[in-house]
Amino acid sequence: MIEQAIDICSDSLWAEKTHQPQFWQEVYHTIYYLDFYLGTNPKKHQERFKCKENLKEKPEKTLSKAELLSYLEDVKEKSQEIFERLTTIEIEGKNSFWWTGATLGHRLIYNLRHSQHHMGKINLFLRTNGLEPSKWVIESKALKKKTS
Repeated sequence: MIEQAIDICSDSLWAEKTHQPQFWQEVYHTIYYLDFYLGTNPKKHQERFKCKENLKEKPEKTLSKAELLSYLEDVKEKSQEIFERLTTIEIEGKNSFWWTGATLGHRLIYNLRHSQHHMGKINLFLRTNGLEPSKWVIESKALKKKTS
């Protein structure tokens, strides 16, 4: 879904400065926190880019579509690896991101809700600029390969 939104956004709107945060910043924030909340320790999260994630500040550098699509691909792989090996005991276990709830299960739901919130903002931006928003439900590439 976020990949589709990146593709839909025109180059002229990607870093359009009259809208704050800029479109790419909202996308980066969404991917960054998907990655962050899939981590194991909030104090040890590594910044991927020299451009610090902060929706309230005007950035010095604009991240490109290619950079964010690459980051998104890495986060997808990370999440796939996590979910493939996740156990019920781990889901019900202690959560080091205390503000998201007591268990890892709480954090996973928090992460989902946070990303949905920002996808809503991303789609609103696309729609208000005359573009078709990304779809909420799309068929995964992996599923397409399995059914082909």
